[in-house]
Amino acid sequence: MTIALILLAFSLASPIFLKRKWRLFFAVPLSVLQIYPPGAGIGNFMPPLALLGGLALWPEFIRASRILCRWSPTLLLIGILMTYGLSLLWSVDMRMGVRAIIYLWVFLAIFSAIVLQMRRNEKVVRRLLSMTILFALTEAMLVIVFRTSPTLEQAFLQSELARLLINPNVLDGLFTTERNNILDPTKAGGLFTNGNVAAAYLWIMAMASLVLGRWLGKRGMYIIAGFMLVATIFTGSKAAILLIILIMPIVLTALVWRSRFRAVWLTMGFLSFGLMSTLAWSVTHMANQQSVTAQENLLQRSDTTLDIRLQIWGYGAQSFTEHSLLGQGFGGWEQGFPHYAETISISAGFPPHNTLIYLWSQGGLLAVLFGLGFMLLIVKYGMRHLFNTYQRNTTLAVAMLGAFIWTFIHGMGTNFGLVGDARMIPVLATLLALFYFIFDKSAGRRTA
Repeated sequence: MTIALILLAFSLASPIFLKRKWRLFFAVPLSVLQIYPPGAGIGNFMPPLALLGGLALWPEFIRASRILCRWSPTLLLIGILMTYGLSLLWSVDMRMGVRAIIYLWVFLAIFSAIVLQMRRNEKVVRRLLSMTILFALTEAMLVIVFRTSPTLEQAFLQSELARLLINPNVLDGLFTTERNNILDPTKAGGLFTNGNVAAAYLWIMAMASLVLGRWLGKRGMYIIAGFMLVATIFTGSKAAILLIILIMPIVLTALVWRSRFRAVWLTMGFLSFGLMSTLAWSVTHMANQQSVTAQENLLQRSDTTLDIRLQIWGYGAQSFTEHSLLGQGFGGWEQGFPHYAETISISAGFPPHNTLIYLWSQGGLLAVLFGLGFMLLIVKYGMRHLFNTYQRNTTLAVAMLGAFIWTFIHGMGTNFGLVGDARMIPVLATLLALFYFIFDKSAGRRTA
């Protein structure tokens, strides 16, 4: 507790002696690793250094308050923050509520800081995004290594190094009461304990690599984007493979549509992606053949099936009739679901596995409406600028839209929320801030 309070005080005071670019370094590139200092817990909450970096951006949040209130997508997120704050009044788990509020606020703070930094010196943002992508290569490589060697993954998850890079509370329950699909030898998560979440993160980083490749004019970033996509397939997430099949052709087409050689580039793109996918499938298939017996003994094998999702959502529909306006408050789902789960003989620990249900449960009907509005506006703004004549802007629109659409669609069957989990939030906030800065006329270009 003492260590945590010291770190928190340092974080809040850091704007006095640390420039914005250093605080952004902790909030964005370091988000890949997170870093959980030993003994820095506040009760059961373990704040990583990356979160403290986000909290250190509070002056930027205040300075950019007009931007946040004027732009519709960020205004809707502020609306969700307010509904979350109100729902604390009838919540049974205040800590869960405070955590959700903090991470959503950090998204807005990073958005604000990136916009202000772009006004002052966009080279800093380029370097920050470059470092984030380079750090994310570690995650991609770990996924591939762990998928081909599940025993190595098990050894990592039980090591002291893992406790620095993954929430120790999550690791403590991983092999006992809070088992996750990462224990399935046909899945891999790298620094994540859920292969589906890892897949979403790697896709988002692939989109960020596309932006940087166009921004810097470096083709190596496109190779990195391809590597991220291969690692996405190595996670073993069926939802990820389906989304890649659905979204990747649209992304490739949008990227090269205005090119004079679009037919050539499209052919090369699809052939390259097909080759990488075949390679990934071949390697992982061989790894799977060695672990069939272990597969059948896993308790979490059916966690990702549609049948389980439908049963879980059934509780959401049942509860909605009782708490339609205010929701259940934070902790309400966790309190009421076990009884329902017992009646239909499924695990009592399942969360909603749906962004909209989670929004309703924690923040009430208004939170759902604000969340839907945010999704629709992001898609609307992205589509409006999808075929911009300036190629760098087109790439940014494609990447932002691709990253958020994946997050929205995948979130309908997982639990990382409207703007992603702790590692996704900084990158999604950065992509959205870049999009706002480039396309919104009110962004301005004055020094900040």
